[in-house]
Amino acid sequence: MGAQSSTPPVTIVVMTLDGVRWREVFEGVDARLAASHGLSASEVVSAAELMPNLHRIVTTHGAALGAPGHGATISASGPNFISLPGYAELLSGRRTTRCRDNQCAGSGARTLLDDFAAASARDPSQVALFTSWPDIARVASERGVVAEPLPRTPSFRPDQITADLAIAHLKAHPPKFLFLGLGEPDEFGHQNDYAGYLNAVRRADARIAEVDRELLLLAAHGTRTALFVTADHGRADNFVEHGSKFPESARVWLIASGSAVRATGFVAAPSQRRLADLAPTVRVIAGLPQDLDPEAGMPLSELLTPPNP
Repeated sequence: MGAQSSTPPVTIVVMTLDGVRWREVFEGVDARLAASHGLSASEVVSAAELMPNLHRIVTTHGAALGAPGHGATISASGPNFISLPGYAELLSGRRTTRCRDNQCAGSGARTLLDDFAAASARDPSQVALFTSWPDIARVASERGVVAEPLPRTPSFRPDQITADLAIAHLKAHPPKFLFLGLGEPDEFGHQNDYAGYLNAVRRADARIAEVDRELLLLAAHGTRTALFVTADHGRADNFVEHGSKFPESARVWLIASGSAVRATGFVAAPSQRRLADLAPTVRVIAGLPQDLDPEAGMPLSELLTPPNP
């Protein structure tokens, strides 16, 4: 018998909550918005009450980046803070791509899905993409539109169905890389429906817990795991809009956990961080070659360094 590889298997999940603001993630329900949308005082709850699973992860076995009072912020690079450019940046690790608006045909840059697919050529189930908003598939690969492992409708799909499909795939075929994009928070945001937005955030938080649970089980059996949860962009101060006219909508947030993530709690970034820094971090964890392009981001070393004793 030949010698078996000592390299442990890897499963990395990147999960996005489209258009979710850092304020709700770190500060909870916005009292001003709640009042203007007719919510009761009892519905104005803390971040830990709004997203209990996300905050449980941070306090027990994960880390948060971009929280107020904890170092530099993390932002989309822009200059147009809308969805497809944000996803192109996040998946490619380039601060600038050819995707400048939501009508772009692709990013023109190699992405994480390309890298993992190249390393898993004989097993396509090792790379998976599930999104409620189908347009994300246009920037998922430099080779063209990425098809999901399971059928979908051509229009926007409810987040519940998207998450069900992704989690079922994670359980049945633990992949090397899985991208899960939930989109309902942004849909409700554009409708100026703050109550709907908050309920979509709560539902997403419950699905985060399911993904985290599966990765903990895999890690217990020796798999090197990582979960990253973030957003493609933030929102304007008026809540409804985002984009180049609203520079405050650049700011996002990042939650990380897994056996490959060594930091815990609220982590202070040493300098301004970008969505482009996520892909280089994933490549370090997976042992993939780093992108040496001048527009490439830098690994989030503060998440990969163990906390001080």
